[in-house]
Amino acid sequence: MKIEQATKERIVRNVALSLFIYLLPIALMFLTFTITGQRPWEKKTQKAANTKPVTNKTNLNNGSND
Repeated sequence: MKIEQATKERIVRNVALSLFIYLLPIALMFLTFTITGQRPWEKKTQKAANTKPVTNKTNLNNGSND
């Protein structure tokens, strides 16, 4: 089955537009990283200073004196 030339051109145009829309945010993100010099993937994680340790309850009767 032959595809009409107009249909083929419309499919190619739609595919190109879809790829452009898909890649535009990624390209803008890398452009922003290049301009600002930010490199979030190289940041070290900071430990929170005021964290309390989690204590698990070991008493099976849930505090009741029965």
